Amino acid sequence: MKKGIYTGLISALVLLCCAGCERKQPQVVWESYTEQDESAAEEAGLVADGTETLQAQDVMETQPQKIFVDICGAVQRPGVYELEEGMRVCDAVEAAGGLLENADLASLNQAALLADAAKIYVYTQEEAAQQGISALEQSVTGVSSGQESSAVAVKVNINTADIAQLCTLSGIGESRARDIIAYREANGAFQSTEEIMNVSGIKEATFQKIKDEIAVR
Repeated sequence: MKKGIYTGLISALVLLCCAGCERKQPQVVWESYTEQDESAAEEAGLVADGTETLQAQDVMETQPQKIFVDICGAVQRPGVYELEEGMRVCDAVEAAGGLLENADLASLNQAALLADAAKIYVYTQEEAAQQGISALEQSVTGVSSGQESSAVAVKVNINTADIAQLCTLSGIGESRARDIIAYREANGAFQSTEEIMNVSGIKEATFQKIKDEIAVR
């Protein structure tokens, strides 16, 4: 009798253990989790082959580069402005608050492309008339390469230019601009561009920087 009871209890325990073993399938549960996790990752674009990283790099590479341009003359707010690569002179004019009423539109190519460190001088109608600037000449220096057909750098007439115009020359500040004006007032108009080297503080090195930016008329 007792032997039969013991045998029954042992059989019941074996059955319970087997049932517990059948319920515990950690490998199956883990595999299922892994498949779901990979599926969710693929939907979110977070795959392990670096695709998302490349996409982020592509977005960064397509962002426009920043450039800085200096605009002065007949504009509302002369100064240095941060713009985006590919912008044009009209964008720089807009950033500077627009043109003054006496600005000379004929001497300014507003469609010219800008490059970093471009210098833009907007002439007044009076200045343009004094210097004989034609519509083919542009008061833009530092335009993007390959834009020669649409923007030609204007040459400053050192016989008539005022301080602001002379300061647009490479390496010429307000003090040196005053020296140039004082020289021509004392000695008369410059007969050649090389004569500017007679001005105090302007020697061969400075002349080489500005020789392509100046003219005498």
